Amino acid sequence: MFEQTLRFPCPSCKEIISDSAEQCKYCGAPIDKGVAQAAAEVQSKVNQAYSDASYLKTAAFTLWGVLAASIIPFIAFISYASIFIFFTLIFLIIRWQLRFSNINTADPDYQKAKRSKNIALLLWAASIPGFIFREIFFLILRNSFN
Repeated sequence: MFEQTLRFPCPSCKEIISDSAEQCKYCGAPIDKGVAQAAAEVQSKVNQAYSDASYLKTAAFTLWGVLAASIIPFIAFISYASIFIFFTLIFLIIRWQLRFSNINTADPDYQKAKRSKNIALLLWAASIPGFIFREIFFLILRNSFN
């Protein structure tokens, strides 16, 4: 089958190069194939961690939007959507932590990914009082019409 070409930062100049290169095309530093393959695999994990963390943060903000919309009466399915997103989000946060928390790199994208994951976790945790507020709001609303 096709061999995937991976990319990684040059150990000397930090420019992104292919793992199949024998020397850096920017600074001319020789590239060890074993080191290149290992660095390319770490870079690939960092890229995936960044992508997944960005998705987590987007899902966490979506949770808050759906939670806010679920306060509107007569839109029952949105309440179910907020509960679905709530449980899916914590599952994905735990999955991210298990897959990517042990990456050893100084890549700034990995630091951004960890920050995005932490923001998603904080938004998820902060949504718990939001769910409680929603239920109290509905109780007050139901009692005011009785």
